[in-house]
Amino acid sequence: TRQPRGNGAVSTDPFFGWGPKGGFVYQKAYVEFFCSPQTLEKVLKVAERYDSLSWTAVNKSNDVKTNTPTDSVNAVTWGVFPGQEIKQPTVVDHASFLIWKDEAFALWNMEWGAIYPEGSPSKNIIQEIVDTWYLVNIVDNNFPSGDLFGALCSGI
Repeated sequence: TRQPRGNGAVSTDPFFGWGPKGGFVYQKAYVEFFCSPQTLEKVLKVAERYDSLSWTAVNKSNDVKTNTPTDSVNAVTWGVFPGQEIKQPTVVDHASFLIWKDEAFALWNMEWGAIYPEGSPSKNIIQEIVDTWYLVNIVDNNFPSGDLFGALCSGI
């Protein structure tokens, strides 16, 4: 999953827009992905250079690496509309992410692993991913001018 940053797009914008007409929407860049432990090391070396990045990585065994407090909730999408309070439809919640991780890793076996016979090279690769890889989320809190995707691509 990936989400580019947006800073004050009109609510009718064909790419960023949502909500009632006459509003403005905002969003922080966000990415969520699976990666090997070796790739995670490279990603975190890059992420640690940017104070604006919040990140959490967790594997199936609950090995958690993060730079956020365990009780953190980070709004990544919000909108301002005439006559209404600020709407906040999307958040990155540390606790929810750790719960989602169980389902995310289970999907590897239920969806992809189910189509390959036990002991096949493909099934073994999928099992290795489930057993060793990390589920990662990264939020760039600098929604006005951050460059999450450029930063990650330049450093990996």
